[in-house]
Amino acid sequence: MTGEQSSARKAVADRKNQHGNGHRNMVWDLVSAYGPDVTSLCHAGTALIPAIAGIGLSAGPPGSEPRIRFSSDTASSRLETAQLTLDEGPCRDATTMRRPILATDLASGSWRQRWPRFTPAALDAGARAVFALPLHAGGVHHDGAVDLYRNTPGPLNSADQMAAATFTAATAELLTLERHDLNLTDVFTHGWRSIRSENTAGAARTITPTTTPDAADNVLLACWFGAAMLGPVREQIRTLAIQQGLRGNHTHRLVLAVHEAVTNAVDHGGGHGQLLLWRRDGRLWCEISDHGPGIPAGGPTDDRAAASHRNLGWSGLTIIRRSCPSMDIITDPTGTRLLLSYQLGRRPPR
Repeated sequence: MTGEQSSARKAVADRKNQHGNGHRNMVWDLVSAYGPDVTSLCHAGTALIPAIAGIGLSAGPPGSEPRIRFSSDTASSRLETAQLTLDEGPCRDATTMRRPILATDLASGSWRQRWPRFTPAALDAGARAVFALPLHAGGVHHDGAVDLYRNTPGPLNSADQMAAATFTAATAELLTLERHDLNLTDVFTHGWRSIRSENTAGAARTITPTTTPDAADNVLLACWFGAAMLGPVREQIRTLAIQQGLRGNHTHRLVLAVHEAVTNAVDHGGGHGQLLLWRRDGRLWCEISDHGPGIPAGGPTDDRAAASHRNLGWSGLTIIRRSCPSMDIITDPTGTRLLLSYQLGRRPPR
């Protein structure tokens, strides 16, 4: 076992021993540990899900043709290629149907009938069972799926199912980060190397770049937060906003909006979430995402609806809308994602 695999198993084991929502905790642990490059996470995948023999990932933006992003070995490469060239298989079905496809024994007649060309190719590659999970997490869909295979038939046990779901959610989150077209390599690397194990349950892993060029558009903050970090995150946002030129009421409004968004993620989004703050084109942008149950149908996605949900604790969205000139919401049963932006004025001289 490689050092990377050993670390991956330890991370999962540590989280299983903690109280609270272990699945959502582990999603953000994997994102912060292996991001921003999805390939790094995929390399650790077989250690995270010990019952499988290999992993394949084919993905693309909605409406596009998925492309092969990763294969852990020759067999998984053959499975991914077969599905793309034959236009059938579990990955295709998981993407279209937006639900897991669990082919527990490819040798059975039902799978041969369903995928008459893919099934013989998969069996010839050495795969006896294939499990495809759609890339859908944090309110965002990607065309494609994570494919897990093994050489023996049979279902995944409950622990392996949870590990597979956690791995897939983290993979989907890293793919979503790519959409922002941000250079996150330095900020992730710096933060991960600085992490120590003394942080308590519910705390955040916080990352700040070592330098912040005055004139450059850049990532200012990335953090993974829980209830214990609401105050520290608020103060970091305040400090960074002032450094970027906001003053007085403008600083207060931005900090209030971000604080309410982070609090909503903790209270309604499973207790944990992710925050990114960056500067681009003369604006501050902040994305707060969670992998909770999402805002219910008919929930407060506008001011009037939010006001009617005060007793449910959703009035924070009203505060956010009134504090920040620009807010977009993506929500569904896999999570909620808020994108805030605030216009910057001229930065003061140093």
